[in-house]
Amino acid sequence: MLRQRGPPTRTAVGGALVTVAGSPPARQSRPTESWWQFALTIFLTGYFFCFNWGSLRVHFALDDLGNMAHYYEYSSWQLVLSNFLPWRGDNRPLGALFYIPIYHFAGLNPVPYQAAMLLILLATVYCSYRFARLLGGSELAAALLALVCCYHGGLANLYYNAAFVYDGLCCLFYLASFIYYLRIRNRGQLLGPGQTVLFLMLFLCALNSKEMAVSIPVMLLIYEWIYHRPKWNRPALLEWVRGPARVSLIAAVLNVLDIYPKIAGPTALANAEGFHPVFKLERIYDFDVVAFRDLFFSWGTTPERWQIAGTWILLAWLAWRRADRPVLRFLFWFLIVAPLPIEFLVGKSQACLALVMVGLAAFAAVVFADAVETIAGFLAKGFRWPPWKRRLLVCAMVAPVVFIWTRDQRYLRLEVGRAPMNTLGFETWDLIQQLRASGFHPRPNSRVAFLNDPFVDHTDMYRLVRLWLHDKSVNVHTAGQGPLPAEEMAKTDYIFTVENRKVIRLK
Repeated sequence: MLRQRGPPTRTAVGGALVTVAGSPPARQSRPTESWWQFALTIFLTGYFFCFNWGSLRVHFALDDLGNMAHYYEYSSWQLVLSNFLPWRGDNRPLGALFYIPIYHFAGLNPVPYQAAMLLILLATVYCSYRFARLLGGSELAAALLALVCCYHGGLANLYYNAAFVYDGLCCLFYLASFIYYLRIRNRGQLLGPGQTVLFLMLFLCALNSKEMAVSIPVMLLIYEWIYHRPKWNRPALLEWVRGPARVSLIAAVLNVLDIYPKIAGPTALANAEGFHPVFKLERIYDFDVVAFRDLFFSWGTTPERWQIAGTWILLAWLAWRRADRPVLRFLFWFLIVAPLPIEFLVGKSQACLALVMVGLAAFAAVVFADAVETIAGFLAKGFRWPPWKRRLLVCAMVAPVVFIWTRDQRYLRLEVGRAPMNTLGFETWDLIQQLRASGFHPRPNSRVAFLNDPFVDHTDMYRLVRLWLHDKSVNVHTAGQGPLPAEEMAKTDYIFTVENRKVIRLK
C-alpha cells in the first residue's frame, strides 16, 4: 500500500547522462492500492466539506465588490484576451473569469461565488496529494498533506472569504503546472513542443492569478538540479541547459513579459502602497514572524530571532541528512523561494501563505511518514510480522496524530474562525438585501442618484449600485461624487437616500 522510491538511475539526454535521483518506479496499481485511493478520496472529500460547508453562508467582503466592479468595466473581449497578453499589465485577469461569469448568472448572491471557491480549494487538495507523490513522497505522506490542505486554521480566511480567490487560484495552478511537468519527467522524458505549450498555459494561469507564481521557473531549475543533476563539466552542463533546464528558461521569458509592466510605468502594480516592496533584512524577519504565527497557530507569542533561525537550521538538517530523500531538499528550497514575491510586502498573512502552507505541510508529512514507516519496518523485521501487522502498526501510530490535528482544527474553526465568518460583509449585506427586495429596474440610459450612503469610502456605494443595477447604460451618481446640482437633480430619473441603513426612494 505504501510505495517506496526506487534507487537513483542514470538517463541519457542527448549526449550527456543525467541523474534521476530516486524517481518513483513505474508499475501498475494493484487492487488494494485502488481501494485505498478510493477510500481516501471519500474520506478527504467528506472531511473537507465537514469543515467548510458553513462557508456557503458567508456574505460578500468589501473587496469582493471592488473586485467585481473592477472586472465589470471590462469588455467581453478584454475579459478573455487579458489572460493571453501578459505584457498589457492587467491586474490578475484570471480573477475576471471567476467573478464575471458567476455575476452574470447570480448577480449579488454570494452563495455561488463561495461554492466555486470551495471547488477550487477541493481541487487544490487533490493537487497537493499528486504533488507530494510525484516528488517521491509515500502514499502516507501525500495523504497527510492533503488532510492538512483540507483545512488549516491559521489560513482560515482562505476557506470562507472569496476575495482571496487569487491565492486559491494561484496555489491550484502552481501545483497543477508542477504536476503536469513532473508526470512527464518521472517517465524519463523531456517535454515536447506541445507539452511545453500546455505547461506554459498552466503557468500563465498561475501568473494571471497572483504574482507569487513568478517563482515557478526558479523552482523548476531547482527540481532539475536536485533530481536530474548533470556531471560537473562544460559539455554536460550545456546539454543539461538545452535539455532538462530548457522549459524553465522558456518560462522565465514569460515571467519577464508578465513582471515588467507591473514594476515599471505610472500604472504599475508595484506603485500601489500594498504592493510596494521594502527590501530590508528586517522585513524578512517581520514576514517570518507573521508566517510562524499563522502556520503554527501561535498568535499569542512573537518568535525570537534565534527561534526562527533554529527552525530553519532544523529544516536544513532534516533535508540533507539523507541522500536518498531529494524530496526534502526540494521542499526546503520551496519554502525559501516560493514566498519571495510577497516576503518584502507589508501585511501578507493567512490566505497569502497558502503556498507556504503546502510546502511546510509537505515537508512535515514526509518526515513524519518516513519516521513511522522506519519504526514499523524495524519492528516488523525484528518480530517477523506479516505485512498486515506492519500496516496495522502504521495506522496505530498515525491515528492519534490525525485525531489531535482534527480536534485542534475543529476548535480553531468554531472558536476562532466563526466570529469573522459571521461578521464578514456586515457593511453591505443589509443594503444588498434591500436593493434586491425592491425589485427596482431602471430604464436603459436613465439616471439614478443616491444622495448619501453609509460607507466611509464612498466608492464602495458607487460599486454596489453599479453592480446591483447590472446595466452599464444607466448613469449612476452617489454621494462620494459630490452634491448633485439642482438642475442635474431635476434631470435625474430615480433618486434614493440611505438613512439609518434603510434605502428610501425619493423619486
